[in-house]
Order: sequence, then structure tokens, then C-alpha cells
Amino acid sequence: MNRLHIVLLFVLLLILTGCFAVYKHLSGTTINLNNPILDREMLETIGNQDDEEEFIGYDIEATKEDFYMLVIGLDHSDSHSGMNTDTLLLAHVIPQSNSIKLVSIPRDLRITNTRGTGAKINSTFANGYQYAVREAREHPELLSGKKVKLGQLKVAEEYISSGMVTTRETIERYFNIDIGYTFLVSFETLTSLVDAVGGIEIDVERRMEYDAPSENMYIRLYPGLQVLDGEQALQYARFRKDNRGEAYHSNDFERGMRQQQVIAALVQKLNSWNSLPKTFDMMDIVTSNLKTDMAPGTMLSMVKAYYGKITTEDIYSLPFPGQWQSPFVVVDDESLDALQKQLTSLEPPDLAS
Repeated sequence: MNRLHIVLLFVLLLILTGCFAVYKHLSGTTINLNNPILDREMLETIGNQDDEEEFIGYDIEATKEDFYMLVIGLDHSDSHSGMNTDTLLLAHVIPQSNSIKLVSIPRDLRITNTRGTGAKINSTFANGYQYAVREAREHPELLSGKKVKLGQLKVAEEYISSGMVTTRETIERYFNIDIGYTFLVSFETLTSLVDAVGGIEIDVERRMEYDAPSENMYIRLYPGLQVLDGEQALQYARFRKDNRGEAYHSNDFERGMRQQQVIAALVQKLNSWNSLPKTFDMMDIVTSNLKTDMAPGTMLSMVKAYYGKITTEDIYSLPFPGQWQSPFVVVDDESLDALQKQLTSLEPPDLAS
């Protein structure tokens, strides 16, 4: 969702960490990604990494090193048992210049899975999750017994861990990077937060009409400046297809721009409150819909290190160069190489070129 989940995370932490009591709430977001149930190839890759120190947490202000974070947006509503991801956002955090580079990864991006065949990148979380489920049925001793609650979903931690790690490893291979932290966020976060602030004002640019009974989604939005409730804001952010035909559909790149509108409106509403007690009322919304391998102490260190140092001018959204070739978004080698260089460089990107 381009800036949607990463800005949401940063803004809420910046607002809420005025009190150390937040540490207790943040503890509920922690998930151990060192216990996935994956196939041998994936396990061998993971086995080459020692991230126990990162799981425990460290003082970001002391390291001053750049790092990568991955935000996974998951729709695990009752109508979506497949658990494909709807959002993949990669962030390169650069303390040396107090800046962040963001790449929104199209859900239909063609990748090569562990079987060596082409697949959409939004299927990687479900693949890891379902593999763990199947293995645990035959080998229940693989499960620790710990359950993870994300929204209305409550399952074995190893299932969620496997989905998150599979996704992380896939994106690491694609961009040739190491990701330090992974965040899993559900759609209930956006819906509940928008409702909690009393709705957000959005200038809807076009008519949107789409029915998806299997997803319990019925979009009816009309042009003009208006206040959207949580469900309408989610529909606006997710809109892709239109009942009126292909000519009225919306691509992932247009979708990303709308999602930026939504989060900007939400951030503006939150900031206008200027009231710490009011924001505390929303802690349960955030913690119940967020899981991460970043330790609470590291989150607090991050806020301390970056508070007031990163402005909107320091956040760079890198355009994704993919082209639609049904049923995938594909990227040629030259364009991917250019994107990788922009993303991994410590220098500000030249978005004019």
C-alpha cells in the first residue's frame, strides 16, 4: 500500500511512546520468526542467517547502520481462507541521512518460487503458511503450542512464522538484500482506525462500483469530497476491478496513489487531536492487528532515534517499473537492476530520471 502500513506504524509509535506503559502493549505484537516450518531449501537459506540478536533487540541509535524492513498486508477475513497478501511494502531505513526509501511491490509480480516455477508474489505467504499446516499434521511435535492472535485469527505461531519467513526470503532473493525486520498487518487495522477517528475526508476522483460477494465486498463510491468511514476507506484503498468492465478497472499503481491519500488523511486526523489519552484508546486496535519480529525495546529505541528527524521530505517512494503481461506484472532485467541500485544506495534517489 505504498506508505500505508509503514507510515501508520511510525506515526502511531511516535504519538504513543510518550509513556513507557506502551512497552507492555507492544510486547503483544512480538512473534518469533526463528521457528518456521519450511521445506529443506528454505530452511538451508534461513540456517545461514543468525538473527537471534535482532529478535532480542538492540540500540538503533548506537548502530547508525542502514537496514531494511518488510511490511506484509494480509486480508484474512472469513471469505479469504487462501491468505494471499494484498500489500507488500519494502522500506530501506537510512540513519546516516535520516531518510527512508519505500517500494510498493505489486501483488501480481511474477517471481520464481522454490519449485522453480512462475508464481505471483502475493501467493508466497499462503504457500509458507499452508506448507507448515500440512507438515504439522504429520509431525505435531513441530508445534510449540504457542498461539498467535491477529485480528479474529488465532493459530499456531509456526504457521504465521512460516508465511512471514517465506515472503521475506522471496523478497530478499528478488532484491538481493537482507531484511532486518518483518511486520504483518491485517486490514482490520485500517478499518478500525478510520472508524476510531470518526472517518477521514477524501476527494474521491472517480466513480467506483464493484461487487465481490465471495469477499463480502460491495463498493459504491462516487466522485467528490466526502467523509469515508472505515469500510469505505478500505474499499477506496483496495479498489481494482469495476462492474462496468475492463475499461473502468484500476491498476496497482493507481491503487497505490489512492492508498497514500487514505493514510495521509488518517495521519492528519491523528495529528490534529494532539491528545495522548485519546490515542491510548486505539492501542488495542494496533496491537491486535500487528505482529513483528522487532522487539519492543527496539521499537522504543527506533522512536527515540528518529523522532523529529524524519519528515515527509525525507521519505522517498520509488516507482515500480513493472509492466502488465497477463496474468503477471513482469520486470525486465535492466529495469530491475536500476530499481535495486536506487533502493540500496545510501544517496537520495533521482526520481526525475
